[in-house]
Amino acid sequence: MGTKTLMTLLFVVVVSGFPAAQRRPYNVIMKEMGAAADSLRKDLESDPAAVVATASRLEGLLKETEDFWTQFKTKDAIEAAKGAREVTLAVAAAAKSKDLQKASNTASGLGKFCAACHNSHREQLPDKTYRIRP
Repeated sequence: MGTKTLMTLLFVVVVSGFPAAQRRPYNVIMKEMGAAADSLRKDLESDPAAVVATASRLEGLLKETEDFWTQFKTKDAIEAAKGAREVTLAVAAAAKSKDLQKASNTASGLGKFCAACHNSHREQLPDKTYRIRP
């Protein structure tokens, strides 16, 4: 690839924005989070490798959640996402050592972070959908 072609490609990427940096809709992230949390509960019954994979998926979703709230400078939501991420990392570490009891006990702490954020920043509308309050 010639220098001119490489420079043109680099210019296009910089000007158009790098696709990975684009944010996904928050409701999509939350739906994936719910599905991953359900999977984690099932995985914790008997599958350490699946727990590691699911906890990793949750950690990534929580990073997206943290990024979402960072744009609004919503400190409590940012801290909730960070706290939940720490829990998922601890769950994965316990599962990697094949200690599903410890992983399960640790995972039980995830709900408090979710509930705190939902209670502060989510409002149910008459049509049963939700509105986010930054």
